[in-house]
Amino acid sequence: MKVRINRNALRKIESSQVGPIVGAEALRRIKRSVQESQREMLSQFESHPVTEEINSGPDGYNESGTLGGYGNLYSFIGFEEGMDPIAPIRNLLKKALKIKSSPRNHKSMITNFIVELPSKEEIFNMSPMPWASGRSWAEGIEKGISGLGRYLNTQSFSSRSGEGIQTQKPIRGGGFSNTKYLSSILNDLRTNIISNIK
Repeated sequence: MKVRINRNALRKIESSQVGPIVGAEALRRIKRSVQESQREMLSQFESHPVTEEINSGPDGYNESGTLGGYGNLYSFIGFEEGMDPIAPIRNLLKKALKIKSSPRNHKSMITNFIVELPSKEEIFNMSPMPWASGRSWAEGIEKGISGLGRYLNTQSFSSRSGEGIQTQKPIRGGGFSNTKYLSSILNDLRTNIISNIK
């Protein structure tokens, strides 16, 4: 994303100092905004119902509502028992965001900065389906995951998680309820970086 700082808005800097100093002040404000926004993003991520539900493992309940209140995402998606599918995404989101200044005309009153944010594609690559190569469970949360009609939340030695299996025939109606997840969190990050610049 690109952030533009109007030098005229930096009122604490005297006009005679506009030059390299204003760039340093703008960078300081951008860094502060990025760090604050990233903390807000991580808090939003950790407290999201999908994150909390998967963190609860195969014994959790469907607080995200994606399964109509039946079972839980951990056993429905089919994560291996003891697996931590949230950790790779968390590690990606915790990485320091890079800030670069783009070449500027010294006569211009605009300073451009580029903030490199994690992309949805990176996150989807970090969240592979345990039973379908090339598919992402994080993307599936937002676009839908098939198989809910044949999902039975019960202890079984044949279950990856130990708590859920897929039956041969459908045993219930209804389907997976898509919900906004990481795309919404990343959109809020972009918005907050701009609004947190003071």
